[in-house]
Formats: sequence, structure tokens, C-alpha cells
Amino acid sequence: MKSSRYLIVVVALAAVAGLMWLYKGKDWLIRDAIISATEKATGVSVHLGSIRVELTKGDGQLKDFRLGNPKGFSREELLAVGKGTVDLELKSVTGPVIRIQKVDLNDVSILFEGSGKRNNMTALKAQVNERSSRPEKGKETKEKKMRIDTLVMNNVKLDVRMSGIVKVGKLDLGTIRMTNLGGTSGAPPADIAAAISTEITSRATTAVMRNMAELAGQMGQDVTNLAEGFGVPVPGVVEEAAGFFQNLFK
Repeated sequence: MKSSRYLIVVVALAAVAGLMWLYKGKDWLIRDAIISATEKATGVSVHLGSIRVELTKGDGQLKDFRLGNPKGFSREELLAVGKGTVDLELKSVTGPVIRIQKVDLNDVSILFEGSGKRNNMTALKAQVNERSSRPEKGKETKEKKMRIDTLVMNNVKLDVRMSGIVKVGKLDLGTIRMTNLGGTSGAPPADIAAAISTEITSRATTAVMRNMAELAGQMGQDVTNLAEGFGVPVPGVVEEAAGFFQNLFK
């Protein structure tokens, strides 16, 4: 009898230990899933320092997310996020689509880098497009879908660099807000990562094109040569710069 009681105690302790491991290990599983989906969508290296999700409360925290540069550019991060919070709809966890109500990110910095008449944003966008058009290999796997109601990047800073130029241009992008990622039906995590990456590249490129004259002044470069070095078409940039200098010397 004693041996059977001991056996029951051992089994119970093992079950508790297993549940504790699963509870603590879920954060590593979520972390690995985020890294895997983002790397699959972008083709660049991804780092996530930590993420902790409280399933009983539906909230979470992440720290130190970094998205690498495409090949052919520096080893610095294209995107860096210091910290963020996640609000999760608890009842959706067991459903077909996981609903994240809000992702709020802080200490966000983006690097726009030019090299050889091209830039890292165009290169990343090309990689995302190429990967999203690839046919799925092998058997179809049932992948959990997700949707994000709102994703906010607060006080985004943009560093603008050119290969061979020491001076760095700086722009303040303010708040970047994205909504309805994945739609009402949800989408695979890699598709959502691709959509976020595309939006970031679009915002950064647009900011550089609209502020080319200001960046040229910050970096001590001719505005036309800077635009060509970045490999971006900038309609009217020469006229804009000419008007700027005329007003300056009036």
C-alpha cells in the first residue's frame, strides 16, 4: 500500500513539475514563433531578448527586438525596439484565430541606409515580396492564424546613413500606427510580419524622400547626389532645394 501511495505522490509531483515547466516554457515557445515567422517573412536575422505573456491576465511584455539589415549593407539593425506591451484577447487563444487587441512599442529606431545607389528599405521590400510569392513546399500544414487590431510605434527615430559618409541624418517620424493586421479572418504570422515590414519600409522611404533637402544639409552633401546615392526617385527635389537656398539668402 505504501509503495502505491508513494507512486501516486511521485506522479502528482511530476505532473505539477510538468505544468510549471509548460507555464514557464510558453514564453520561449512564443519567442521562437515570433523570430521564426519574422525571419521567414523578411529573410533577415531577427533577435528578441525576451517576451513574457500572462495567460491569466491577457497581457505581455517584450524587450529588445531587433530586425537585421539585408545582405550588402552594414551589420547594424534596420529596426530596433527597446520594449513593448501586448494586450491579448484571452478567449481567442483556444479559437482558430488568436486576436491581439493592441501592441504598443517604445524606444523605436529605424535605420535607412544607402549604398551603391540603392538602399536597405528597397532591398528588404524586395525580399519580402519575393518570399511571399514563393509556393508552399510539401504538405500543407494547419498554421494558427492571428490578427492584430492595433499596432503602435511611439516616438520613432530615423537615422539616415550613406556608405562612405561620416555624418548621419536624423528625422523624427513621430507615431506609426497600423490597424486591422490580418483582417477579420486572421492571417499566418509570417504574413503579418511581412505587412508590418512593408509598412515600415514605406514610411521610412517616404520620410527620406520628403525631407531630402534637410538631410542633405545635415549630412553635408549635395541634394541631387544624395538622392542618387540612395537610389530613390525624388520628383522636384532639385527645385525644392533651389527654393530653400533662395529664401535663405534673401
